[in-house]
This record gives sequence, C-alpha cells and structure tokens, in this order.
Amino acid sequence: METGTVVRAARYHATGIPADVLQVDEITLPPPAPGQVRVRMLAAPINPADLNMLEGKYGESRPLPDVPGNEGVGRVLATGDGVPSDWLGQQVLVDSEAWREQGNWDVSGLVRVPDTIAPRDAAFLRVNPPTAWRLLHDFVPLQPGDWIVQNLAGSSVGRAVIEIARRRGWKTLNVVRRPEAAEELRALGADAVLVDGPSLAEEFGAVLGGVKPKLALNAVGGAAATRLAGLLATGGTMVTYGAMSKEALKIPNGFLIFRDISFRGFWLTRWLRGAGEEVRKEMFDGIFTLAEEGLFRPPVTAEFPLGQVSKAVAAASEGARGKILLHLGD
Repeated sequence: METGTVVRAARYHATGIPADVLQVDEITLPPPAPGQVRVRMLAAPINPADLNMLEGKYGESRPLPDVPGNEGVGRVLATGDGVPSDWLGQQVLVDSEAWREQGNWDVSGLVRVPDTIAPRDAAFLRVNPPTAWRLLHDFVPLQPGDWIVQNLAGSSVGRAVIEIARRRGWKTLNVVRRPEAAEELRALGADAVLVDGPSLAEEFGAVLGGVKPKLALNAVGGAAATRLAGLLATGGTMVTYGAMSKEALKIPNGFLIFRDISFRGFWLTRWLRGAGEEVRKEMFDGIFTLAEEGLFRPPVTAEFPLGQVSKAVAAASEGARGKILLHLGD
C-alpha cells in the first residue's frame, strides 16, 4: 500500500506581507481518497486575490498552514476509488491550493481543459475570463450595439471583457489610469478608451454623444466608481467585482432617487458554488472555444519556479503591469 508521496508546496503559516510569510515546505501526500484525483501541477498565475489571502484581507480565510493559489493548471496522475479512468492524463484547472508540485483534489471541483490549449495559456482561464463572462451575461440583457463602460480596463478581467464583448457585438468604453494603455486596448478590440479623472464625464459625452450605457463594471471603488456610475443611463446597473483602490463606494442619493441606478456585487467563488454543472460546462466550453482562437492571453511580465515563490509574490505586490506566472512542473 502506498504510504505517501513527498512533494514541495508553497505555504504560509501566518498572514502578513506576502513575500515574508511564504515559504516552500516539503509535505507528504496520501493516495487520492475516493472521489479524488492526484494532479501534477504545471503552472499558476499570481492574482490580486492570492495576495489578499496572504495578507489576511480576503473575503474568506482558510485554516493555516495553507497552500495559496486560486487557479492553476495540471495533469491527472492517479485516481481514487469511484473516479472514472478517463480522468487519467487529463489536463485540468484547479480552484484552490495551486502553488504546489502535486496535490489531491475532488473531481467535482476540477475543470477539464482541451489539450489544444497549451498549459501556459490554460493557467489563466479559471478566474478572470469566467468573471468577465458572468459580468456580461448575468446582470443586464445586452443587444448588439449596446455600450458597456468599465474601469480598470487594462486588468485581466477588463481585457477579457473587451474580447468577449467584441465577439458578441457589444461596444466597450474603457476607463484606464495610464494614457499609454489606450493603444494596447484598442488593438485588443476596445471601441473607446478614456483616462480617468475629473473631466471623465465631459470626455465621455464627446465620445458617445447622447448614448449612455446600461451596464458599468467597477473594480476600483472610491471616487473612480462614483465617476463611472455617473456615466450610466437612467435605470442602469453598476456591478462591483473588485476594490483596487481599497476605498469604499460613495453613492450620491440622486443616483438612487432620480436615476434609479442599481448597484450590485459579484464574486466568482460564490457563483461557482451555486451554479449547476450544465451551466458551468456551458460557460467553460465557450471560454475554451475563444481561448483556442487566441483570446485570453494576458501579457506576462515575469516567470518564476516554485522555489522562488517569494520573489514572485514580491514582484506581483509591486504592481507589475503584466501577470506573474509560477512554473510548478519539472
């Protein structure tokens, strides 16, 4: 009987500054339990939510010591009792504890990925494209030609919103913090790009004339979110899915009383927990089809092996403009 396999994993035993609390430990994995598979991890990106988890500032916490990593890609090495044999060799996406060489996961939480998508590209498909997909499909019924406005448009979610909207015939007005980001987003398919600031409403009017969007997507908070909501049509909806400024929403009473604007929130983890298998499969099938066509490939600033995970999270914490990718395989 197999007694266990010793593998390396990034772990934190307390929350704090991400680069300071992370360490690489050797842990012993038991054989996969019934309903589980053993996955050899290949790659995982570092997302803002991962840093928030390490800091102890995420929306939920896990028992310590914990292995971080809210998404990653790997390949199934072994199956536990009750798991069909066709899982063996499958490329899969995991949704937790990704920063490790190997691990055991319940098959119910894994997503099979076609081998036509390279692991380096698949690593980015579990969190940001699904978030963009749900933001565009769940809150406002959009028709071809409708406008969507979003801030933090250069983020991975923002880029995915642009790519999906372009394929669906929806138009995007994208608010950014840096003027130099505009050309890159236009090349991606953005219809209009504006730099955030006090003159945003005036510049918005010059671009769209009398047209106002029904949907706004907010990942910043604070005054930037107030400016974004001000661009909405009467009866429009603003969905908040991030808070990069770490500032609270400030909603003028008139937005509610006179303009009937709705303010909603979205958290992908909550959606996945409540969604049925068929709905999840339909979404990921759509995402994989677009990924096979070359979409959802964010720029990668730097790549690190697992042994340099502290350097990797330090680079991510410094606000790297592209993604930081961990290589976890051999």
